[in-house]
Amino acid sequence: MAVGFASLTAPKALWSTNPVTVTFSGSAGTGSSGSVGEVVKCAPKVDNVVFHTAVSNPTKISLTVSPGGEATCGPAPDAVTVTGTCLVAAPNCKGTYTGTVSILEGYNTIPPSLAVTIVVT
Repeated sequence: MAVGFASLTAPKALWSTNPVTVTFSGSAGTGSSGSVGEVVKCAPKVDNVVFHTAVSNPTKISLTVSPGGEATCGPAPDAVTVTGTCLVAAPNCKGTYTGTVSILEGYNTIPPSLAVTIVVT
């Protein structure tokens, strides 16, 4: 029964939109970026969380979240900004990339992660 009880009380993330798409022009080359606003809540409340990002091609594109973490993730909605940024010259940055934003409490990931598609035109 302990396993069943633990699974019922495990924290979950609630994203306002999941998946989300960030679309921007890469014509300015290195440093070109696009952002999208997102809102996240956690149930039940968890403390001292950090946002961890991963992207399909980290040599060409970066994925960041601002703020990088929160003292508390709970029932009140918290606004975050998800940003994709080109790391290479314009012609090499164009394309579609995938990424994720995960919420970590210590070494534990709070599911689900946010699925991000980055489209550079």
